[in-house]
Amino acid sequence: MTGRPCSKVACNNDAVATLTYVYADSMAVLGPLSRSAEPHSYDLCTRHAETLKVPQGWQVIRHVVLGA
Repeated sequence: MTGRPCSKVACNNDAVATLTYVYADSMAVLGPLSRSAEPHSYDLCTRHAETLKVPQGWQVIRHVVLGA
């Protein structure tokens, strides 16, 4: 591993995307990996970013091209 690790427990893959939540708007935002680790966000590998699930009624905004 050369970069930041995926935030998922027991995942040893490098993170490629950063996930943040906007609870007031019932929204999850998945974007390119942030330049630095943020305390209220989650860094995800390609596999976990592609299989992201959110609560029913929530919206997901994706700002990344995964697997590129």
